[in-house]
Amino acid sequence: MRIFFLIFSTFTVFTASAQAQIESDLDAELVTVLSGYGDIDGEPQPENAMAELSLSGHASKVLQNGVEVTARFAFRAQNDHPDRPGFAGHVIDCPPTVAGCPNVNGEGIQGAFSRLTSTSDGQEYGARGSLESAYLAFDGGWGELVLGRDTGVAQRFYEGGPTVFSLARSENPILDPSGINIARVRNDISSTAEKVSVVSPRILGFRIGGSYTPDASVRRLDLNTGETFDNVLEAELGEAWEVGIQGYHFFREADLRLRGSLTWSQASVETAIYDDVETWSYGFELEKRDVYQIGASYLTSSNGGLGDYHSMAAGGAWYWKDWAFKLSGNKSEDEALGLEGWTSTIGFGRSLGDHVDFTLGYRFAQTESNLRQFGTTQSLDREGVLLEIRISE
Repeated sequence: MRIFFLIFSTFTVFTASAQAQIESDLDAELVTVLSGYGDIDGEPQPENAMAELSLSGHASKVLQNGVEVTARFAFRAQNDHPDRPGFAGHVIDCPPTVAGCPNVNGEGIQGAFSRLTSTSDGQEYGARGSLESAYLAFDGGWGELVLGRDTGVAQRFYEGGPTVFSLARSENPILDPSGINIARVRNDISSTAEKVSVVSPRILGFRIGGSYTPDASVRRLDLNTGETFDNVLEAELGEAWEVGIQGYHFFREADLRLRGSLTWSQASVETAIYDDVETWSYGFELEKRDVYQIGASYLTSSNGGLGDYHSMAAGGAWYWKDWAFKLSGNKSEDEALGLEGWTSTIGFGRSLGDHVDFTLGYRFAQTESNLRQFGTTQSLDREGVLLEIRISE
């Protein structure tokens, strides 16, 4: 980790001494999510006010040999659901001491890919901040090399349908007001851990890439793969490999753009009872610019060997003048924990000038547990109105 910060700091000093020869940018953004779920029975309770503040920037320079060197960083602070730090944690509590609940030697279990746990540790997690990315990218005719803290190729190549909200989205949520969302369709096993990635140039509409992560167990805002929970046998991740192929084609006569991807990842698990995690994902998106977008994605993972994880999602967006009308839905299952979840969202939004935009929508979410402890299926339902406001500079 230290070598990446050393590289980043060295490049920052270098570019500061040659500002006339570089391009740089600095951006700030505040996103607020308000929800109205009303009176709710059961735990976890929804959070009706959330926010994220981010600061990001880059500096780039083209060297004499034609290679473009770019340094990027992003720092973000947020208050997400207190029971779900970085998507991890429990949804329906099933203590390992109760008959029928999953356990190993009296401890609960965790999905190695899903990061969901079978039981609660009784803690609530407050506001958090994190340096989410800090890396150097070298881009030339041979492709791109990335060194540092960044998403892996399998996540970068993700293709799928549009979501109604940008942060409070119904799959891969960055902020989850309901606290019961279990949908992940991005092959993001390595989160934003320090890694090395290589991506080829686009040839005949296709590009391929690969990433290597020495240690995929990290505490990040979007996906916390390093959090430990009391009374839960953690699925501790080790090194991770990722490979992906992404395609793009423009149908000029119809003004249609088609994108698709196929990705694979494998991560080792250091905890004895778990197997290595192997994950596949597929997705596509069809776009007619300023008219509509539609797409879908599917992910399947071995989830550490105690029970597979599957998730699928689809969405669409239609544009009229300055307005966007969107809908999305997903279905997910974590077999290790006996959980199934469904989410559907519909909404609309628009920009209010150059720096503010909003989205207003309605969401129904349901997560069920079919574990024997309950005798019958236990279900958590959340439905209500969400408002997302984005202010950028």
